[in-house]
Parts: sequence; C-alpha cells; structure tokens
Amino acid sequence: TSTKFTVADGAWVNGSGSDYIAMLFASVEGISKVGYYTGTGADQTITTGFQPRFVFIKRADSGENGFVLDTTRGWASGNDNYLIINSNAAQASADFGNPVSTGFFVKGTNSATNTNTGKYIYYAHA
Repeated sequence: TSTKFTVADGAWVNGSGSDYIAMLFASVEGISKVGYYTGTGADQTITTGFQPRFVFIKRADSGENGFVLDTTRGWASGNDNYLIINSNAAQASADFGNPVSTGFFVKGTNSATNTNTGKYIYYAHA
C-alpha cells in the first residue's frame, strides 16, 4: 500500500533471527528515477531525464550482485570505484560507464550492467 508492504514467510525475506534491509524507491521528476532496461552487449545510454550523481544497478534475471556507483566515489569516464550492495567487501574499481547529461552510459558486455538480453533494474538520483 502507500504506507506499508508485506513479505512472505520464506527464509530469504523473513527468516527467524535474521536481519534484513528493505530499500523502497520512487521516481520524482528531475530528482530520481526508478526504471529498468534490457542489456544490449554494446555501449548504451539509459535515459533518466537528468544527470545522476548516484546509481544502483541490479541484474534482475540472474544472481549478479547489485552495484552502487556515485560521483563522490569517482563515477566518471574510465575506471570507477563501486560498492557491491549485498557484500561487506571494500570498494573496488572497474569501468562500468559514466553519467551523462540525460542519464547514464553503460559499457559493452559487463554481465553486471549490460550483457546482451540481460534484464536490469536501476535507481538513479540527481
């Protein structure tokens, strides 16, 4: 509903004695965008309507990790520092793409962000 959500009894979302985090996002024109795209295996631009400073990308059709990229950490052209959202690993570096004036650019064939026919969800914030 507009004020709450319900989870099932499964161990992955509601196991006894386990800790969980829920991240709920909404699109606000010019500020944030929740969306999805299909990977092409070639460079592509995802349009958000603004230049994001933060993006969370998660492949939805496989067990890939979710990634956080942000301009404070150095998200720009070339290698980008990133965090894996479902890991306690330190930040690492790879070239996933970069922000552009109308959205963000994802590079080539990285399975975490743009493999051909892969399904991805994202949250971008200005």
